[in-house]
Amino acid sequence: MRLALAVLAGTATAAFCALILGEYEFVGTTPYVAGVLFGLVVAEAVVTVARRGGLALAAAAAALAAAGLVWAAWISAGRDWDYVPSLAWVSVALGAACAGLRTARAAVRRSGPPAGDSPTSP
Repeated sequence: MRLALAVLAGTATAAFCALILGEYEFVGTTPYVAGVLFGLVVAEAVVTVARRGGLALAAAAAALAAAGLVWAAWISAGRDWDYVPSLAWVSVALGAACAGLRTARAAVRRSGPPAGDSPTSP
């Protein structure tokens, strides 16, 4: 149940962020910064709700970030695919990569012993 809620939270986050980002043009450094931040925000929403990472969640977060950025680029281009700039696709790739890596790393970071436990304690 928690995993389904995590994906739902990621979907809502990606949709909300896409609506906001769609009001801006994908020119200059905006696609690079927006791609990275969009991916990280979606990943954080997924990891926060799921309380863990993993490959399946990483794939879901990457797909959600990519879909949200594609939607934002489409909105930004006046809802016409002919006007979507090429840098928007760079943003999509960056967002998917950042979301996937952040979510996958959450599994590695949290797989160790709980805080306060030491291997030498009796």
